[in-house]
Amino acid sequence: MNITVTLNLLGIPSLNVLQSDMALSIAEKTTIADLIMLIDERNPGFKQAICDEVGNISKQFVFFINGRNIGYLDGVKTAISPDDVVNVIPAIAGG
Repeated sequence: MNITVTLNLLGIPSLNVLQSDMALSIAEKTTIADLIMLIDERNPGFKQAICDEVGNISKQFVFFINGRNIGYLDGVKTAISPDDVVNVIPAIAGG
């Protein structure tokens, strides 16, 4: 069974994706890692831009599911549920 999630790529025009906001139909039990692979299949180079050489999300980006940072959940192994909203934003730091 497929579920629908909303993906928002906020403030990241350099990722070369066709659209920054999209609704995706994905399989149940899809993880963030699976979602990254799915987007990369549609937009080659996405994973390389988002992930480091071992497949972890680069420190330059932060993923949120329903407003919760996946770093405090299960990281890239975090499961996505029906109607979840996934936001990807550039990490911002300053002083």
